[in-house]
Amino acid sequence: MARKTYTYDQLTHLIGEDYAWRRKELKLINDHIPNNPSPKQSAALRFSVPILYAHWEGFVKKSTEIYLEFVARKYLKHSELKPQFIALSLSKKLGNLEIKNLEEKSKAVEFLINEFEKNSNILTTNVIQTKSNLKYRVFQEILFVTGIDEAKFSKYKSLINDLVDARNNIAHGDYLRVDFNTFEIMFLEIQDAMQLLKTEIENSALSEEYKLKKASA
Repeated sequence: MARKTYTYDQLTHLIGEDYAWRRKELKLINDHIPNNPSPKQSAALRFSVPILYAHWEGFVKKSTEIYLEFVARKYLKHSELKPQFIALSLSKKLGNLEIKNLEEKSKAVEFLINEFEKNSNILTTNVIQTKSNLKYRVFQEILFVTGIDEAKFSKYKSLINDLVDARNNIAHGDYLRVDFNTFEIMFLEIQDAMQLLKTEIENSALSEEYKLKKASA
């Protein structure tokens, strides 16, 4: 069955819905952390870190998958798309090519030329990979795959890596003392990063950033 076209409104609704329930749950969890130092506060901070990470990883995966599906369902010509989307569309065919000598390289170039004006069929299944360990370098890969500008997210690099490290320590059963003020900063900034990702995806969809920009004459 052919995939139905996504509209911009459908995209923003789906991403907004996913974002909203995560924000609500995170607020509920944060509200249950006592303000004063105590064994209860220490335990609450420790179990809140993996949940914060889970929502960050979950939102990155869900929102970028929705955006990739949005682009794929337009079935634009390869000539209209940025290189990463062309690669996703032709990856299976390219994978079948053997390129060992000039003759085979020439055939590969001919193949690409012939495909250039054909409609795309972008892969969406199992493309977005968080690797269950969403370090900043993995996040960068996801942004590249979806053609989203990474520059605005670079300020979150240390934060994202610190969250992953803290989550891994706690999830693996190690004792990690989580400072209340440090967690509160992490809690707020991870949500800022989620909001920024939501905004950048919506802006990219609206301004058709997935399209190859034509050089002006």
